[in-house]
Amino acid sequence: MISAEDARAIVAEITRRLGRNVNIMDRHGVIIASGDPARVGEVHEGARRVLETGEPFAVTGAQARRLGGTRAGVNLPIRAARDGGAGGGTEVAGVVGVSGEPREVGELAAAVVLMTELMITQRALREETGWRRRVREQILADLLAGRPAAAEWRRRLRLVDARPGPPSRVFALRAADPAATRDLDRRLGADERRVLAAVDADGVLWAVAAAGAAAALRPRLEALRAELPGGALLDAGDAADLAALTDVLTRARLALRRPWTGRRRLEELELPVLLARVDEAERAAMAGRVLGALPDELRRTLRAYLDHDRDAAAAARALNVHRNTLAYRLARIADLTGRDPRRFTDAATLHVALEAAETG
Repeated sequence: MISAEDARAIVAEITRRLGRNVNIMDRHGVIIASGDPARVGEVHEGARRVLETGEPFAVTGAQARRLGGTRAGVNLPIRAARDGGAGGGTEVAGVVGVSGEPREVGELAAAVVLMTELMITQRALREETGWRRRVREQILADLLAGRPAAAEWRRRLRLVDARPGPPSRVFALRAADPAATRDLDRRLGADERRVLAAVDADGVLWAVAAAGAAAALRPRLEALRAELPGGALLDAGDAADLAALTDVLTRARLALRRPWTGRRRLEELELPVLLARVDEAERAAMAGRVLGALPDELRRTLRAYLDHDRDAAAAARALNVHRNTLAYRLARIADLTGRDPRRFTDAATLHVALEAAETG
């Protein structure tokens, strides 16, 4: 059905450009937009005839004078898809009336009908797209909450004609500013039949892809990550069934609680996932016991040293310091914590403490 807002926009444009009076009537024959605002809300008799017959109705000036109370003009039906969309046929959704001799205004009336039908179609497509997007967001929310039953999962996927597996591959894309990911599911441009993509309440873009679609999806996600400030792309791996998918998503959410950027695989983040399951107060207490009041500079040094597998040369390059400076800082860490990061067991304890401190 044509909206009054769209109808007013069409009438205003035609009146401004061509100086012709145009009326648009709804499916009850009531004028909802007119070049003569005083007529809005009136019942248009010519429109009612069109609605009854489904056929155009034209009145010449001579006929109008004989009939009395009728104006010369052309009235054409506006057709739109019936409820149910494609395959459901069309119905008369309203009427366009243009005042004037039919031979003069017939083509204009036809053009106005075309404009109106296009606007109805565009509005319907927008509404359909918005509805499908909301359903996808709800499917994802239920998956992340771990609550969909298999039958309900399949039913909802049928609603949006999506087949993301199983087997499925899961990806998550995060930015430093959650607002930056607001429309990423649209920008992703993925095959919606094989990829279920939506942005969650925290601003994380999730994509569950059928196995055969994952290879094509990965570079698209990587391109988006490169555009995002503080972009982080997680490849969470494969899921063979719904239970496995729910488990993968749960662990992926835990992995994203730790700040990091770049590209990571979920299998690389087992320790952050494990620590995220530990009570926050217990994590903080452990980090405090091990790291104490270690200054930020020494924490950054320790992080770089451990991230580079205790390779002093690589860590020094990453920190942009001389190796002697790095050696001095490592000795200070050992003095302040009582644990020497150059020894494996002490390094492992320090690593766990750092992860505990950095896990949100």
